[in-house]
Amino acid sequence: MEIIRDTSLSQSKSAPTPLPQGLRLHSTPDDPLPSPDSYRRLVGRLLYLGFTRPDISHSVQQLSQFLTNPCDSHWRAALHMVRYLKGCPSKGLFFPSHNPLVLKVYCDADWATCPDSRHSLTGFCIFLGPALVSWKTKKQPTVSRSTAEAECRGLAATICELRWLTYILIDLSVSTSLPIHLFCDNKAALHILANPVFHDRTKHIELGCHLVHDA
Repeated sequence: MEIIRDTSLSQSKSAPTPLPQGLRLHSTPDDPLPSPDSYRRLVGRLLYLGFTRPDISHSVQQLSQFLTNPCDSHWRAALHMVRYLKGCPSKGLFFPSHNPLVLKVYCDADWATCPDSRHSLTGFCIFLGPALVSWKTKKQPTVSRSTAEAECRGLAATICELRWLTYILIDLSVSTSLPIHLFCDNKAALHILANPVFHDRTKHIELGCHLVHDA
């Protein structure tokens, strides 16, 4: 609510989504903000808010890429997110008192989504029972040449996070049932992961695939 008041949007109309549908933010040299500190401060507060609001994780990741040279289009997108928060200020995480402590993971990748670098995005969320305990949206470090490659890289990053989380649960003397269900919606990536014999065109992602397969 402080963010909404500080941006003078208390009387504005709420937005149904964190960012406008189909919007692709990119670096643009026109219409630079005369006061970029306002944009940086707002995005910094949104990043902090994202610790308890996974619904804005992807959008904040998009906005945080333009802190150096924000433009008017980036500022309008940030204000759109504030208007989204105005419509659901009380939304948050729920941790039930009765929890089966069963891990369940969802992973997805957005192939070549960055119009400036054509890097893909990795997104995942990890549930412990019905409670969401870990989530992330992050740009992949290298360019993927296919959706299957982007998905495999996303799965490898998700497995690393899942391993770290299981180690924490072991330290807390919490036992989780195996195997852990990992959901991915790309059939090509699943076929590559299930096949121990790699084609020449998939050798460059063999390391990530073996990491997921062995886990």
